[in-house]
Amino acid sequence: MQHVKLSDRELKVLLAILRCGADAYGPRIGQKLEEHTGERLSLGALHSALERLEDRGLVGSRMGEATAVRGGRRKRMYEVKAEGQIAVQHAVSVIGRMAQGVVSPLDEVSEGGAI
Repeated sequence: MQHVKLSDRELKVLLAILRCGADAYGPRIGQKLEEHTGERLSLGALHSALERLEDRGLVGSRMGEATAVRGGRRKRMYEVKAEGQIAVQHAVSVIGRMAQGVVSPLDEVSEGGAI
């Protein structure tokens, strides 16, 4: 079975969307990405990645309700589609297999030690 290949950034963006759950919109996704990876993407770079993922059928989007906080503007909400979830599971599995026996589990790494 052929699997969708993800770039490092695509995998991180998909994981950030999954972490956001039902509250997955551009700035919130960027916040989760930075919170968990320390990587900050410009909103333009993030939207480019989201657009590519949507074009590939890995992510879907819809317009949310208008809110007073946003001056009546609507948010574009994102969700990871089934194909995107499969791609994430495959990528994480491959990384885990590649790291097995080469990288120590985090709980075995000494405080401040490098992996």
